[in-house]
Amino acid sequence: MRRSDFASITLTRTYTRESQATLSGSFPNLSKEIKSQGSDLQSKIVAFQANVDSSTEHILDTVVRSARSVVPLASPNKHFSTPQTVSSIFTGRQSELDTLRNCILESKPVQEGGIQRRFVIYGLPGSGKTQFCCKFALDNRQSFWGVFWIDASSKKHAKQSFSTIARIGKVDSNERAAKNWLSTLGKERPWLLIVDNADELDFPAEELFPDSVNGVILITTRNPVVKMHGTAGPRCFHFVELGEKESIELLLRAADEPSPWCKSSLESAKQICQTLGYLPLALIHAGKTILARLCTLANYLDFFSKNWNRIREARSSLEASSLFDANAAIYSSYELIHDGLVAKGTRASEDALDLLKIFSFFHRQRIRVDIILQAAGNPKLEKLERERQAQDERLINNRSRQRLTLAKTLQKYCFDILAFLVELGYRPVLPRILMDMDDSIAFDELRLRAALKELLQFSLIFANPDPRDDSYSMHPAVHLWVRERPGMTIGDQAVWCQASATVLSHAILLPPLGDKEHDEDFRRDLLPHVSHVQSNEALIRATILKHQALKRRAWPVLQPRLNRAQALQLVKFSLVYTQCGLLAEAEKMQLQILDFSMKTLGIEHTFTIDVMLLLSRTYRCTNNDEAADLQQRVFDVCLKVRGKNDLKTLKVMDMLGSSRWQQGRVLEARNLQEAAVDGLKKVLGSAHPDMLRAMGNLGRSIGKDFGFTKAIKIHSEVLPGLRTQLGQSHLDTLTARENLAMAYYDRAAHGYGHPGDLDTAVTLQQEVWEERRELLGKENLFTLFAGVNLARIKAFRGELDEALAIFLPGYEIAIRNLGETHFGVLYGKMHFGRILTYAKRYNEAETLLMEVVDSHGRPRQGHSQRLLAIMFLIQCRNLQGRQAETADLLEELMESTKAHFGESHPWVTYLSDPAKMSIEPDEEATTPIAAVTRIDSGTGSLETITPLAVIAKYGHIKA
Repeated sequence: MRRSDFASITLTRTYTRESQATLSGSFPNLSKEIKSQGSDLQSKIVAFQANVDSSTEHILDTVVRSARSVVPLASPNKHFSTPQTVSSIFTGRQSELDTLRNCILESKPVQEGGIQRRFVIYGLPGSGKTQFCCKFALDNRQSFWGVFWIDASSKKHAKQSFSTIARIGKVDSNERAAKNWLSTLGKERPWLLIVDNADELDFPAEELFPDSVNGVILITTRNPVVKMHGTAGPRCFHFVELGEKESIELLLRAADEPSPWCKSSLESAKQICQTLGYLPLALIHAGKTILARLCTLANYLDFFSKNWNRIREARSSLEASSLFDANAAIYSSYELIHDGLVAKGTRASEDALDLLKIFSFFHRQRIRVDIILQAAGNPKLEKLERERQAQDERLINNRSRQRLTLAKTLQKYCFDILAFLVELGYRPVLPRILMDMDDSIAFDELRLRAALKELLQFSLIFANPDPRDDSYSMHPAVHLWVRERPGMTIGDQAVWCQASATVLSHAILLPPLGDKEHDEDFRRDLLPHVSHVQSNEALIRATILKHQALKRRAWPVLQPRLNRAQALQLVKFSLVYTQCGLLAEAEKMQLQILDFSMKTLGIEHTFTIDVMLLLSRTYRCTNNDEAADLQQRVFDVCLKVRGKNDLKTLKVMDMLGSSRWQQGRVLEARNLQEAAVDGLKKVLGSAHPDMLRAMGNLGRSIGKDFGFTKAIKIHSEVLPGLRTQLGQSHLDTLTARENLAMAYYDRAAHGYGHPGDLDTAVTLQQEVWEERRELLGKENLFTLFAGVNLARIKAFRGELDEALAIFLPGYEIAIRNLGETHFGVLYGKMHFGRILTYAKRYNEAETLLMEVVDSHGRPRQGHSQRLLAIMFLIQCRNLQGRQAETADLLEELMESTKAHFGESHPWVTYLSDPAKMSIEPDEEATTPIAAVTRIDSGTGSLETITPLAVIAKYGHIKA
């Protein structure tokens, strides 16, 4: 990009944001304000002390106010997120702002009342409810450590808002975790939560309230019943209209009429305000229409009347629409703006109208500009990737052609013809700004900014309050009007909904193109938009089918069917749902895609294989056995069609090996992973990240196969390689570091430790735990796993208090967020029992371990996690002198171990006779007792660190 173009884009973006209202107390002045806080705080403390020293009754109120004025300076605002930018022409409501401040911030301290402070603002759409809350938040920003908001227009949108708050709090991305985080913020971190558009009768607003008296909640709603939730002061405000004087001022300021205002301007403005019902939103859009010279103050009402008559004539066709008479004034003013943009006929105005329609099918909040930018640039990258894959596919077909039967060959040709016919003449539905692109011409970002400027000038969109976030939002009334205005037929809705879905699809890159951390963050941000587009698509389809049924046609109506482009779109959308933890929705889409791909392309096609692998990853989060079965099916196909040395075959081999490892089928996992590593090293080289990841997976299997020292060597090679390729804090690098830590721990825990093993393990695992807490949040599943592993190491070292202090908070979080039966919770419960055994809390430990053993049930009796729980249970009972009760358990454990590993495997020897454990299967073996005695005395008693199998067999061993 040329420097002049970059400067133009920067200036345009700056102008569009400055045309919105700017924050009072702007960011450039923020650092200056912070620097002056020290002296302000000191002076106010001195004044406060002087007041305290004087005991006269008449200054008591002044003393209290002085104290309260110090508090905001002591804890300046850290987080500030509101639904809208406060308009620079915000007018009126000053008495309400003062009343709200007095009852929220000047009332008695919360310790005395113990009641959560809530206030409700209810009234018509466009009456300024949300703007009022944003204005209050801005004016009182320094009274709150954090300002957050929830889109309460639906349960789905509320969950997405809580997910955003959860990311700020670095907790697990769900509603319960976010509410719990807010509830745990102490009085030194007061917060304000704006619950916006709590209108739905079947979605109780109280479900959104965190349980804390240290926060303040403002609720906006059209539903007057919600006012019952107010607790502070008068409890609620009813917003209907502005006063006449305030309405006239707002209209004239929006129209940028020069002051002092003449009598004729005031009279015209008065008549307009009366006609528009003194609704702030309608007045603002009327002013913007006049400002754009689409009409004048004098003739505005003539244009308004014509549009109102047109809306009434179209009313009969909108019976099922959400547009209703109460909003007529607002929608008529929008129609004037729409007609003005159409009449301008410029490229910027045409692009603006296209973007407006696209945005109306997105979610109305936080529409990121880079959605359009990514949608413009990604197709070129995908085209190159498709060409590469097509070349690979041709090579595969050439290699496998001699093995195809006549029937298979005919089937393949039929599939190819069908695919050609489906794609023949296909051109995606897109806005003109994207359709006009050419492969040889770079996307014109200046054109995009010009279109956004048009929409900003008419207040049809508004910029995000945070200037670092290049995104825009729409008022709910505007959002609805664009989709359902009289000129938007059901056919138009279908076209623009499809265009919106296509833009989102183009903005998403699938791995390997989109496998960076910022790609994952971007996909997570797209969830509200993907969900909203799909919801509207379902409504439009239902309406079309209903209309078709009413025509009583004699011939059948074709149902919607997938083509390859739509299937790819669903793949991308399913990835968004998967990364946001919505696995049921992702699975439903992936099964639909798989059915299409199997029928049209066949199981051997690359696309079908990729979909099956994607589905297996979804299954792996909920049902590893089902994931492994699907991966086995893919692996068999790849072996048949691609051969054992093909890159995709090798990657599938590694994935299947990991699943087998999780199933406890360690020998099978090791064989698969050794073959995968050998093949990947030849194809990709020894330094490629995919090869290093496969090596790490192999190292885990070798460690579980009693190859402790060899596992350490492998992980020691993988870690620096991934650190170099991906970076120090990349999630895969952290996984490699954790693998190395646990390999050192396993060698020590099983009695073959070298000097310093436990010190190295605890140092590495402490780093992993702390970095995951920072990057992913303390409630993320991988963070919780890291905490469990760190607690295991510390407990083995005899640091039981520290181990429990790390383990218990994470365990409670896991139960709350995942439920008692989740495999991660069972894993934690098993190791909780082991830690309690070390602490000699045997009864509690035995109860937990029995629960884990019983939870796996008959189908999973041979699962490795259940066998480990049995092993720990034997240890717990033997330490209580109850060896007679462990005989049956030990026999079951031995038989299952033999079934998994064979009669002569070291694990069998390990469990059957500790005396035979004097030689480690590794070449650098040390005796278990020698290893124990070399460990520093500060790591715990001999009883604590005696090899687990020795304790399980014989109970206590005296030092």
